[in-house]
Amino acid sequence: MPHGVDITATKHWGQFNPWNPNIASCRIMDMSPEIQNHIGSPPSENSECLSPGDVRSQTQTGFLCDLAKGNAFYPGINEPPVPVMAAFGPNRLHQCRLEGLWDFDRAAAENRQCVVRSYRNLKRNDLGGRWEDVVFQFGERAFVCGDSRRIIGYATSYEEAEKIVREFNSSYRHVSSTTGGSFQLIRKNRYGIECENVVLEAGTVLGEESFSLHYPEGTDGWHKSFVEKLSNRKHGLSILEGKPGTGKTSYLRHLMGSLNETHRFYFIAPSNLGILSEPDFIGFWGKERLLYADYKLAVILEDADTALMTRATDNNAQASAILNLSDGMLADFLRLQIICTINCRADEIDQAFLRPGRLLCHRIFERLDPSQAARLAASMGIELPHARDYSLAEVFAGNSGDGVLARPHIGFGGKN
Repeated sequence: MPHGVDITATKHWGQFNPWNPNIASCRIMDMSPEIQNHIGSPPSENSECLSPGDVRSQTQTGFLCDLAKGNAFYPGINEPPVPVMAAFGPNRLHQCRLEGLWDFDRAAAENRQCVVRSYRNLKRNDLGGRWEDVVFQFGERAFVCGDSRRIIGYATSYEEAEKIVREFNSSYRHVSSTTGGSFQLIRKNRYGIECENVVLEAGTVLGEESFSLHYPEGTDGWHKSFVEKLSNRKHGLSILEGKPGTGKTSYLRHLMGSLNETHRFYFIAPSNLGILSEPDFIGFWGKERLLYADYKLAVILEDADTALMTRATDNNAQASAILNLSDGMLADFLRLQIICTINCRADEIDQAFLRPGRLLCHRIFERLDPSQAARLAASMGIELPHARDYSLAEVFAGNSGDGVLARPHIGFGGKN
């Protein structure tokens, strides 16, 4: 317990038990020598209990903390975990946070005596487990709380809080060995809308020669033009059209790696497109814009055919959200680039999405002609049977365009 702070559990329904929901509160008393001389000993077991929120004018300085509602391991919104609240009480408290990934295994090993709270998730065949939440105490009033995507420093001044975060980040920031890109997987849980960083393999970024083999002639020139538009335009909608297996997802992986230093990409799975119309969605983007003001933000909606179809009862909310995010006053504030992939034809979607000024780019991903497919197959040591044309997926599978194919997994979980 830090010097000068005394925690006394109130005696209301029985002995103190942190797991007992009947425990009303605890009182954190400033027990500095001066105040001790003034008020005498700390409250005894027979002292009058204070209910939560009951602050009374007394000769002592008090702070009321409900441990039954406190977060044991992780900080909430403006709610430090219990060890931090116990250490600071009503005194000066400043926090500083940083998003990213860190090597908590090494941090815990090198600072074993400083780990005051930890929550690890063990999975089958993974004895090491994963750190979900961990709290380090580096001084009497110096803490770092971390989880899978952020660290938060607590100190008695904002300068010290920032210093703690920067030092921890400098020592334990996770450095990926990959030269590929990454994206943020957006999802909703009971705490609201959040995102998880997903790192792509180095091979997802294609060299110039490899890129020209994977896509029809002229695609490399279009790619350079598209990158320029994504870099210069504040917001807009881009539509990548093509039948399954024609390389839309592979291209997006390559795009993420190409713009890794300047853009932050977000991915919403087809099954989660309903999140677009959630009331908290705009607030989520507002926070991301403030946190990553130096980056351009791009949102990827894969297989977004349903959301882009002519507005009806079943998709009206999603379609309206995409229209508002890609153009208009809301788009001016959030500055988002929306990139959609579709398997249907562009003339089958709502024409409002194709309006000049909103539509940044529309690209059709074609099948490969026999000669180009043969060149790509030869570079991979595959011999293809003769066919009129091939999708990219068919080349990787070593099949012709005729008959039944052994279909590969399509999407961000596999090659496309």
